[in-house]
Parts: sequence; C-alpha cells; structure tokens
Amino acid sequence: MKFGIRGKLLGSFLAFSLIFIISLGIVLVEVRDINITTGAVQEEGHKVELADRLQLRLHMLLDPANNYLISGNVKERDRFDQISNEIFQITKDLQQYHGDHRWESLSGELNHDVLRLSEMLVTILFINRPIGNQKGARLLHEATVFSGNIIKKADAFQDLSEKQMILMVRDARSKSEKITLVFYAIVGTTAIFFALLSFYLSRYVIRPILDLHRGAQTVGQGNLDYRLTIHTKDEIENLAGEFNQMVEAISGMKRDLDKKIELTQQLAITDSLTGLFNRRFFMEKLREEIKRNERFNHPLSIILIDVDDFKSYNDTHGHLKGDDLLRNLSTILKKNVRSVDFVCRIGGEEFMVILPETDFAAAFKIAEGLRKAVEQYPFAHQETQPGGKLTISLGVATSIKGEKDLLKLVQTADDALYQAKRTGKNRIGILT
Repeated sequence: MKFGIRGKLLGSFLAFSLIFIISLGIVLVEVRDINITTGAVQEEGHKVELADRLQLRLHMLLDPANNYLISGNVKERDRFDQISNEIFQITKDLQQYHGDHRWESLSGELNHDVLRLSEMLVTILFINRPIGNQKGARLLHEATVFSGNIIKKADAFQDLSEKQMILMVRDARSKSEKITLVFYAIVGTTAIFFALLSFYLSRYVIRPILDLHRGAQTVGQGNLDYRLTIHTKDEIENLAGEFNQMVEAISGMKRDLDKKIELTQQLAITDSLTGLFNRRFFMEKLREEIKRNERFNHPLSIILIDVDDFKSYNDTHGHLKGDDLLRNLSTILKKNVRSVDFVCRIGGEEFMVILPETDFAAAFKIAEGLRKAVEQYPFAHQETQPGGKLTISLGVATSIKGEKDLLKLVQTADDALYQAKRTGKNRIGILT
C-alpha cells in the first residue's frame, strides 16, 4: 500500500510520539527510583547523626552519678534526668527506622540496656551519704563496665548506618549511569528512525529531518544544552518541539540528580554540627597525604586540638551553648589556616588539621596562630572558664622521611597534646 507524504509524515509523527512516551515513561520510572534512593540516603544520614548524638550522650550519662558520689550534690539527679531523657528520645527515634535483622536486634538490645543502666545509676543517685560510700563505688564500677558494652553497640549502630549509606550512594551512581544509557538508547533509536525516513521523503522534508538527526547526535554526545530550530509549519516542526521538550526534561532531571548525588557525597564526609570535614575524611585524606609524602619526599605535619575544660563549659551553660561554641571555634580554625590545609572535627571537642608539605617549624607557627586567635576571641560566657578565658591545647607532629605509619603519626600528635594538657593547658605540646 502506498502512502502520500502527508500520511508518511503523520505516521512518522505518531511512531515517534509512541517511542517518546514509552522512553519518557522509562526515564520517569528510573528517576523516581533514584529519588527514592536519595531519600533513603538522607534518612541514613539522619540515622548516622542520631547514632553520633547517642554516643556523646552515653559518654556523659555516668557523670552525674560519679559527681554525686564525689560531692553529694542532689542536683546531679536533675542533670541525670535531662541526659537520660535525651538518650531515651534518641533510642525512640532510632527504633522508628527499619533495617535488617541486625539493626532490629541492636535496636531492641540497646533500648533494654539503656533502661537497665538508668536503673543502676538511679540506685546510685539515691544512696544516702554518698561521699566515700563503698557500695556506691562498686555500683558505679559495674555501671561503667556495662556502659562500655552499650557504647560498643552504639558504635555498631553507626557502622551499620554508614555502610548502608555507602551502598546507597553506589546504588544512586549506578542508577544515574543507567538512566544515561537509556537516554543514549532513545537518542540512537531516534537517529536511526529519521535516517531511514530521509531516504524516501522529498527534499523539503529531508533537510529538517537531517537537522533532527544531527540534533540527536549532538545530544547523544553529551551536549544536553543543544536545541533544534525548525520552521516547516508541519508535523516535523511539532516533532522537533517534542524532541526539545524531551531533551529539556532529561537535562533537568540529570541536573537535579547530579546535585543530589553531589550533596549525598558531601554529607558522607562532613560533620553535621560544624560543617568541617569529619573523622572519615580525616583518615582517608591523611592516608593519601602520607603516600604522597613517601612518593615525593615532602614534609607533612598535623595539629591535634582540644578545647580546654570543655566539659566545665557544657556543665555550666548546657549542651546547646556548647554546640554554639564548637561552631564558632570551627570558623576561627578555618580562618586561621591556609587554603591548602584541611580542618577536621574528629569527635567531641577534638579537631585535627592536616598541613601538606609543611615542616615542623612552619606547623608550630600555624599552631601558635590558632592558639592566639582562640585565646583572643570573645566567646560567650568564657568568663566562667578557669582563668576567665576559653583556650585550646595543641599537639604538633611531623612525618619524618620514610615514615609510613598513619597511626604512629596521630599518636605522636596525641602524646604532644597530652604533654600540653599536663603542663598547664593553653599551649602547644612538643615531644623532645
């Protein structure tokens, strides 16, 4: 059966529209799946944050009972109530999330263990004549041991969430690649379709069809900004418009997906409280710099920083003020290092600075600049601190030639920090 040009054009348009609808449906399904995965990644990020907060509060839970046995101050009971309520809220939030069998098991065990630990500590907090009480000391020792086991389970919570986040990020990348392949398949199919059609259409139709073909090739090579401009006032012009809409839709989807993947990757290496790099980034970056140091024989230094008497500040003004202090301190640290340095929060009130291609003398100078900047900054409520100032202690370590042990370098900085703490604080520790 023979078809006129009108019939051929109409048939071509209907065929292409069908391909477009099916292809767009496939893309939309894939994008929806990616959005679900991205949402799950953000949920895992919240789980990691909850696990981090749980670890911090568990470390603080024993303090009221310990202080009560030392001072006998009944106000420690109120402080215990505040901390325990925060812990129970965190465990409740964690139980709202569903995971694998291990997650469910850990969630139940942790909730039970926290309740049991709270009962042990309540017993201590209501002992009459607590100061020097042998029974209280024995119960506190048992609670400390039991608390250590709970903290290990909290660590397992965080490990599970971080591993799940990594798997989901990989899954999102895989799906991004898949949608790109689907798009290229759509473009290839469109190009073949119009190439075949150009053989039997008149010269007034072949040229715009070739334009469509060239447009498909251009976009297929990755240029999603390319758009067709055809003015034939017939079905081909409509087809070009549909093609532009398809490219625009997929281009927008790909931009949104790239932004979400970039945000997810950034969340995986960023400390949620301060915006600095986190401990995971610190370990990976230090390992990378040590390899580079070994290859090019360049110096490498690190600075370990700890806030002096931070516990006293937290106990006096509360944890929200303590969080504000850590954020302000993070801003000061970033402003007083070089653009090539890396400032990381590795836990609690501890920070680490990686100084690439920096010898000990230069690292010491940078550390002294940080110490002075913090000492001179007017922190809120710092007058309640010992000495009337909020200060930091620092430990500097430099990798010697041929040194490959990452942990040894970190331990050296930690020993130097301990020396600074032991000799009066607000100073830089040096190992001789």
